[in-house]
Amino acid sequence: MKRLDMDVFHSEKEYYEAMFLCVRGFAEHYIRTSVEAAENGLLKRNGGVPVYREEIFSLLKDSNGDDEDLNTWRNRFLAFRECGRRSLRSGSIIAPEYLFYIFGLDDFESFLVLNALVCELDHNMGLLYASLTEKISGRMPTFSLCIRLYSGQASERQRLQQQCVEQWEKLALLFAGLDDIYGVPTTQILEGYFESELKLDYRIMAFLQDMDSIDGALEGIVQYGTAKTAGKELLIHQKAAECLDRIYVRDQDHMAVFLHGEFGAGKKFQAEKFCEKHGRQILFADSSRLPEAPETFRKILKRIMREAILQGNAAVCVYDLEKDREEDKVDHKLTEKVLWGLQSWNGMLFLTSRYRWNLRIQEGSRRIWKISLPETTTEERIVLWKTWLREEEIPEGMDVEFFADKYILSAGCIRTCVDEYRSRLWLEESGPQERWLMEACRSQLDHRLGNDAVRIRAQYTWDDLVLPEPQKKMLKDACDQVIYHHQVYHRWGFEEKLAYGKGLSLLFYGPPGTGKTMGAQVIANVLNLELYKVDMAGVLSKYVGESEKKLGNIFEQAKKSQSILFFDEADVLFGKRTDQKDSNDKYANASTAYLLQKIEEYEGIIILATNLLQNFDNAFLRRFKFIIEFPFTDAVRRREIWEKVFPDHVPKEELDLDYLAEEMKFSGSQIKNVAVAAAFLAAGEQVPVGMKHILTAVKREMAKTGKTLIPKDFGPYYYLMEEE
Repeated sequence: MKRLDMDVFHSEKEYYEAMFLCVRGFAEHYIRTSVEAAENGLLKRNGGVPVYREEIFSLLKDSNGDDEDLNTWRNRFLAFRECGRRSLRSGSIIAPEYLFYIFGLDDFESFLVLNALVCELDHNMGLLYASLTEKISGRMPTFSLCIRLYSGQASERQRLQQQCVEQWEKLALLFAGLDDIYGVPTTQILEGYFESELKLDYRIMAFLQDMDSIDGALEGIVQYGTAKTAGKELLIHQKAAECLDRIYVRDQDHMAVFLHGEFGAGKKFQAEKFCEKHGRQILFADSSRLPEAPETFRKILKRIMREAILQGNAAVCVYDLEKDREEDKVDHKLTEKVLWGLQSWNGMLFLTSRYRWNLRIQEGSRRIWKISLPETTTEERIVLWKTWLREEEIPEGMDVEFFADKYILSAGCIRTCVDEYRSRLWLEESGPQERWLMEACRSQLDHRLGNDAVRIRAQYTWDDLVLPEPQKKMLKDACDQVIYHHQVYHRWGFEEKLAYGKGLSLLFYGPPGTGKTMGAQVIANVLNLELYKVDMAGVLSKYVGESEKKLGNIFEQAKKSQSILFFDEADVLFGKRTDQKDSNDKYANASTAYLLQKIEEYEGIIILATNLLQNFDNAFLRRFKFIIEFPFTDAVRRREIWEKVFPDHVPKEELDLDYLAEEMKFSGSQIKNVAVAAAFLAAGEQVPVGMKHILTAVKREMAKTGKTLIPKDFGPYYYLMEEE
C-alpha cells in the first residue's frame, strides 16, 4: 500500500494506480462485510436477486489481500486526496485532481467521480458493480451503492444522500442523465435517480483524457477566447476599461456586466482585453445561434457554464443580444432567458447588446453593472485612422481629419475599412486611391434609408451648375462648413459653445426646373456623400403620430448612413402655418414642429427645396443656415446651359445658341429635356443633331404646358417647321 503513502504523485500513472487501489479497497471491504453477514452464501443486492459469494470472489481474484475496516480505507482515501492536492499545488498535471479543484468537489463528491471513472477504465470493476446493483446490461455504480461503499453508518448515509440533493445542479454537470430535473430537487423527486447508473458525462470523460479538448456540442455557438488582443492597445473607451477594473475590485470573479453600444463599438474587445489583463480565459457565446426550444436552450447554457469551469473558470460573454428588439421596442426577453439559464452560475459574465438596458432585476438576483460605449468622437476616429493606416497607404492630398469627421464609424467598422482597403491595394497593385477608402467606408454604413427615400446618383459638378455667382459662392461656403467642421467645432472649440445646431441645413427656393435638385447633387458629389430624396407627400399621413414616426425613422437611418437628406416639395408641410380650423390642421402643425426640431438636432446635411418661399414664416427660416435662391434663367445663363447640355460625343451641326437662349425662355430642366429629345430624333434619322431636331423638341416641350406653336413662332427658322 506504499503508493497511498506518498507525499506527491510524480506522474498521472502513479495517481491512477493509487486511485484503483483506493476504490477497489472500498469495494472489497463492502463485499467482505456483506458476505460475512449473508445467509447460505447468498449476498443480497439492493432491490434485486441475490448473488452467490463465489461469483463475487471470482471478480476479486486480483485482490490486494488487505482485510481492513472501513475507517482505515476512509483514512487512506483522505491521504490519497491530500497527496493529490499537494501534487496539483506543486505543478503536476493530474486531470482528476484539477477537475475536483475547479468544480469545488469535497471528498465524497470526488469519491463519486472516481468510482464512475474506475468503471469506465476497468472492465472487471464494471462487472463487479453490475453484480452488486443487478444492472444486467450496465456496469456502473449508483448513488446508493457509492453511499453504502463510503459509509457504514445509517445517519451518515442519510446525510450524504441529502448532500447529493443539495449539490444536484453541480453533480448534473459531471454525470450523464441528471439534467432533466426542473425546479428545486428533493429527495422524493430524485429517489429514482439514486438507483440509476452513475455515469460520467462524455464531456467530462473527454476532459479527463485530454484537458485541452473542447465541447463539440458547442461548435458554432461558442468561440474560445484567443490571443488576438495580445499586443493591441485599447485606443479608445479607456473610461469603460477603468469601470471594469473598479467592478472587479468590488465583485472579483463574480462580476456581471452589461455592455451596450453601436455595432463595432468594441464591446467584445473590452471584455477580452479585460480578461487578458487579469489572466482569465473567456468564452464568447453567439446569442443568435442559441436554440429556440426552451429545454434545448437551457441545456446549451448549462454546457456553456460547464465549459467555462473546465477552461479554468473562464469568463462567459454572451454577445449581440439583438433579438431583444422587436420592431420599435426593446424588451430584453432573450437577456432574461440567458440570465435565467445561468442563475445557478456565479462566474464572471459579460452581456453585450446595441440597446440600452431597461430590464428590472428581481430582488435577490446577482447585480448587473451597466457600461455604455458611446459613439466615437471625431478625435477618437482620427486616432484610429492614423494608427491603423500606414503612411504609404494614405492617398496623396487626403485629409485624414476631414475623413474622420465625415464618416462617423465605430472602431470595429474603421478596422474593417482599413482591412478592405488594404486588400484592394494589394489586388489592384496600384497606388492609394481615396475613392477606394470611401467605398470601404460606405460598405460599413448599415441603414434602411431606402425604405422611405430614393437615392439620387450625384453626378454633377460645379461646372454643370449654372447659377449667378453669389448663389454659387454660398453653395461653396456651405460645403466648407462640412470640410472644415472638425477644425471649427473641435479644434477651435465651438462645439462647447453650441448645444445643438451643429449640422448643415439649407433651403433652396425658386421656380420649378431652376436647378435645386442639381444643386443638391453637386454638394453630394463634392463631399462624396450619398444623396437621398424624401417625398414629403409620401411622409405625411392622416393617422395621428404616423408622420412623426416616419420622419423620426428617416433621420435615424440618415444618421446611420451619413447621407444628405433632400426634402423636395417642402411646400406640402411648410406651405403655411395653419390657423387650426380643424384637426387636420392641428396635426399638420405638429408634423411641421417635429421636422423643425429634427432639423436643429441633426448633425448631418439636410436640404429642403420649395417653389414658394413666401409661405415660410420667419420662425421656420431662422432654422436654416443657408437660404439660397435659384432664380429663373436669363438669356446669358440659358446660353451657358445650351453650351453645356450636349455631351462631347454627340454629333451636331452648327446650332444657333443665341437664338435659342433669347427666344426660348426655358428653365434649365426644360433645356435638358429638349436636348435629350432632339438627340433621340437625330439618332432615329442617323444624322447629327440640327436646329430642326431641337425646334421639334421645343414644340413638344411647350405642348406639355398647353401651348401650341406654329411655324411663324419660330422666326427665321419657320421653314424648318412647315413640314411639322
